[in-house]
Amino acid sequence: MPLIRRWTFILLAIAWAAPGPLLAQAYPAKPVRMIVAFAPGGPTDLLARVLATGMSKALGQQVIVENKAGVGGVLGTREAARAAADGYTLLFAGDAALTVQPQLSKSAGYDARKDFTPLRIVASQTNVLMARRGLGIRDLAGLIAQAKAKPGALSFGSAGNGSPSHLVGALFEAQAGIDLLHVPYKGAAPAMNDLLGSQIDLMFVGMPVALQQAGRKDLVALAVTGDRRSLNLPDVPTFSESGISSLGSESAIWWAVVGPAGLAADVRNRLDAALQTALNDAEVRKALSAQGVDIPNLDAAAVAHWIELSQSKWSRLIEARKLQVD
Repeated sequence: MPLIRRWTFILLAIAWAAPGPLLAQAYPAKPVRMIVAFAPGGPTDLLARVLATGMSKALGQQVIVENKAGVGGVLGTREAARAAADGYTLLFAGDAALTVQPQLSKSAGYDARKDFTPLRIVASQTNVLMARRGLGIRDLAGLIAQAKAKPGALSFGSAGNGSPSHLVGALFEAQAGIDLLHVPYKGAAPAMNDLLGSQIDLMFVGMPVALQQAGRKDLVALAVTGDRRSLNLPDVPTFSESGISSLGSESAIWWAVVGPAGLAADVRNRLDAALQTALNDAEVRKALSAQGVDIPNLDAAAVAHWIELSQSKWSRLIEARKLQVD
């Protein structure tokens, strides 16, 4: 064998055998972090942890949920947008963090259409308006009457400025013709803690949290968003039944998994395949359904489409209510 060919053969053999930088490792070669831009215990966090378990099995690497709460989801979302596009940082985000916050805050620092690689829409849900029972309010009509009699006296908590619970509350105020005192928190869990402690009066909560609290004697569910009553809470009327038509199906919220802009096609395809595997897993579907969400399982094109729709939908409310964070 000629000397040049012999050395070429030897070098190729070394490259194929080497575990180090001579041969790139297949993705993923290490754990993947999934940023959740809200505090632990809220609906976004609960859903992300279920999905992360399924994705870990599909990828053969741990998908670790990392909570980065603050500014209604802006801090964690911005960090994900600025992360390296290597597939080792993902974002599990609701529509508000992706589409509303950049409209509310000039300093948000990201644009969902430009700064993320869409992967898949994984869940959607309706919301439930819950009140502390000590208010003496038992239905939506009673709430509206009391709010009109004492403008600004009743408070409602949210997961933060621009969060779904804030925006749905603003929609409700606008159509009902009432003024409530908005109290933003760094996530749904601390807001719920203060509702349970009677520090606030009302809160729009996602169906997962509503189901967790459904049996409590100190809370009452007044109404549910959507076009029909929830199978999970069949005795709770819809807002539409009470004349608040703006809180129908168009007020539903959704969650997607995205990565930083510029993900390579092979990494993107690997992640999407893992998402589909996780969402088709019977245990994952059962766990997600137990949280009271639907499982659309829609692809990247749908993520981009829903981002456009959500930006248009909420921009009208933001302009009409003159909502702004800074």
